Amino acid sequence: MNERFFDLKKARQDQIINGAMRIFAENGYKHASTDEMVAAAGISKGLLFHYFKSKKGTWLFLYEYCTRYMLLELREADRRQGCDFFEMYRQLVRVDAAVLKKYPWLPLFLKRADEEAEKIKLAADLPDGLLRETARHRDVLLQEAGRPPFLSDEDIATLEQMLEYTRFGLLRELLKKEDDAAGQAHVSSSSIASSVSSAYPDSPAASSSSAAPKPLHESYSQQLTKYIRTLHKMNR
Repeated sequence: MNERFFDLKKARQDQIINGAMRIFAENGYKHASTDEMVAAAGISKGLLFHYFKSKKGTWLFLYEYCTRYMLLELREADRRQGCDFFEMYRQLVRVDAAVLKKYPWLPLFLKRADEEAEKIKLAADLPDGLLRETARHRDVLLQEAGRPPFLSDEDIATLEQMLEYTRFGLLRELLKKEDDAAGQAHVSSSSIASSVSSAYPDSPAASSSSAAPKPLHESYSQQLTKYIRTLHKMNR
């Protein structure tokens, strides 16, 4: 890649990273369109190729950037290494939430990239040891966590799989809700409520319309933590 990318303002870098990451996460490498990437990133195709040379170069940059970013965030969970399994998963939820605040598509991008890296023959172009490094790191933290009583290793493996399905399913659901909300027409029930609010400031519609939806990272953290808490109670 062209190192001048890092001369851009950080907000501009993140806009490009998030736009390209989203297209790869949604469509996979093979079907990811550079036209869609530049539209999502708000740049020209010439600028995308100026910084990353090609679609392949963009994917390789994103994979390394996202992996190293996630590993840095995982240091918070490293400090609790060896704690109870459910507490460790709560720590991992906090890590995810911190990442999602800045890069909403990062976990889904890495998941899809890990699944297809060898199929699309890009694994060999990554730095040694980087492929699936974040997934391995999470696995180690969970494997070394304290085991709840009465649960076998097989039970723990099943529980971990259930939580991972829930993790990615919830994230996809929340991202879709964000898209749906962003794509709504201005003339909608909310705009009608706003007009009512201006005419009748003390009406219920006024108070409900002023309540902003929770940010994605907060909704994700609260909902997944609630699921973990319920599972923990069931396994005490």
